[in-house]
Amino acid sequence: MPYVFAYASLVAFPTPSAVRGRLRGYRRHWGAAMDNWEAVNDHKHFVDPATGERPRLRVAYLDLYEREGSSVNGLALPVDADRLAALDARELNYERVEVSGAFEPALGEPVFAYIGSEAARERCRRGAAEGNVVVSSEYLALVREAFAALAPDALAEFDRTTDPPPFPERHLRRVVR
Repeated sequence: MPYVFAYASLVAFPTPSAVRGRLRGYRRHWGAAMDNWEAVNDHKHFVDPATGERPRLRVAYLDLYEREGSSVNGLALPVDADRLAALDARELNYERVEVSGAFEPALGEPVFAYIGSEAARERCRRGAAEGNVVVSSEYLALVREAFAALAPDALAEFDRTTDPPPFPERHLRRVVR
């Protein structure tokens, strides 16, 4: 059965047979973004909790980039074909990439990771240049709480292996349809 390496929000959804491990040769950063105002994001978008309005912002998410000598911690989640298809549909801003050789411990099964698509990375770069990209404080809190619950040392390792957010945090409420 294949696995998906969870290195951000997917860590909040562990399974009993998940395997703690690390992905060698990568580092986490805030490198993918969605255009919150686009209709393609109607299934999941953010609103200002005070006004209920959908702000015209780009919302940044964690991503991986290759970096020799680095590694990121997380979970390998076993997935069947249905779960893999559901994750492919969920991860619109990412591409599924096989990373089996970089995951430790070796599992003897394919391991995939969702890495920011070039379009999502370009949205993040444009947002940085235009000054309209933010990090959802809800998303950041979810990820940090998931790593804190994972193991006593997992949050500290997350912090060491993740570039700090280069964008301001903003309190936004996520809407999922």
